[in-house]
Amino acid sequence: MTAIAVAGACLGFVEGYPTVIYDSWGYHYLSEILRTKGLFAWPTDLRTYGYPAFLVLLSGFRGLPAEELRLVVFFVQLAAYLGACAFVASRLSRIYRSDSVGVWAFAVGALNPALLIHTTEVLSDLLSAVLVQLAVALCWKMPEGASRLRPEASAFLSLLCAGAAVAVRPANAIVAMALAAVWLLRGLLFAGFSVREVLAGGLGLVLPLVPQLALNWKVFGRINPLIVHSLYRMQTQWGMGALKYGTVVIPGRSPFLVYANPFYRGDASPAAFFRNHPLDYLATLGLHVFAMLDFDYPFTFVTRLDLWYRWPLAVVNFGLLSLALAGGALAVVRLLRGGGKPIDETAFAQWSTILVIGAYVALYAPVEVENRFGLTPEALMAPLIVAVLVWFFRGGPGRLRARALVRAAVVAGVAAAMLLSAWISTKQTNPKQPSPANAFVLDPERSKVSAPTPVPPR
Repeated sequence: MTAIAVAGACLGFVEGYPTVIYDSWGYHYLSEILRTKGLFAWPTDLRTYGYPAFLVLLSGFRGLPAEELRLVVFFVQLAAYLGACAFVASRLSRIYRSDSVGVWAFAVGALNPALLIHTTEVLSDLLSAVLVQLAVALCWKMPEGASRLRPEASAFLSLLCAGAAVAVRPANAIVAMALAAVWLLRGLLFAGFSVREVLAGGLGLVLPLVPQLALNWKVFGRINPLIVHSLYRMQTQWGMGALKYGTVVIPGRSPFLVYANPFYRGDASPAAFFRNHPLDYLATLGLHVFAMLDFDYPFTFVTRLDLWYRWPLAVVNFGLLSLALAGGALAVVRLLRGGGKPIDETAFAQWSTILVIGAYVALYAPVEVENRFGLTPEALMAPLIVAVLVWFFRGGPGRLRARALVRAAVVAGVAAAMLLSAWISTKQTNPKQPSPANAFVLDPERSKVSAPTPVPPR
């Protein structure tokens, strides 16, 4: 299974854009600033130090050519992702007291093609997803005697990963808040929590944010552990008119791949859009969430518009998403039918995952999304898929009708998702005339030598 995952990731590495460009180039550039001039030479208020610092560590504090750095990043990110999948699988196998559950959980993560493809990119999204994945797994309540970690150690490591995720991608602040709520819920459900757990968790969360706090105070005169200049409001403005955004790197074409929103009515702000056309705005939010998880172009930088593997990959991805939704529905049904029965370790693993995914999706639903934003929800699906697989394969004979219903629902969900994906693709706009900006960035050698501090294409 691991060999298949590695082989698939290597194919993705060969298929992807061969060097760094756009945001990838920007992270490489910032890592060189960090390596050669130090933290307080930071030139931008739009990026945190986390991912450039990760690149500096991987380079061994040496200046590496972009292609060599991409190769090193690929190997490390792939190893980190598969290691995180193994850790999640190990914890779920102990929660369910079953080795086979661990195998299922590892397969769900390690064979996810979208995540494997993104291990090849010099971008912060995959590392962010891995850190959130570990943070959530560490918050799960393990059966008595099933874990060597003391509660305060689990709290420290969980929120340390959450803090590191925030340092890598500031939007993960919503994940950190959701995890703090999950830890509070865990304390309320399972025999309380000690002051040491609270202090350990707080320390873990703060430590990765100290460098950014010092940087913002020294360079920009602001006390802020995130970025000083946020683009979120602008992203929500763009999100009204677009269902999704992609970056094209094809000679003769504009880099702007925009999926136009047919529900947009020209309102000046999201608040006005919701006030004047509430159903259209809610439909827009739902389509944003779907588009974020629809890997029609799995690479961030699109080098071909006609991909032979689009629909095979879509079947796998939508199948996993449908199973995860079925797992979420199963958690809701069990909670409603619980009759006041306390939540056990298996249910807590599901609900902690649901809460974190929900917070993450709520943050990104209003903005003009990209596929790479969906990596974190994809990485968190294992507990939900495992729950429905256990229910499906280990239920009694009385569940035959329910199993048939779930099977039909998953197949129907995949079919409906593929139809919706095809419909969204008809909303693409990508002019064939190259813009001056596109002509500039299509020359990687020029961009490496003389490009200014990079900003997002939009």
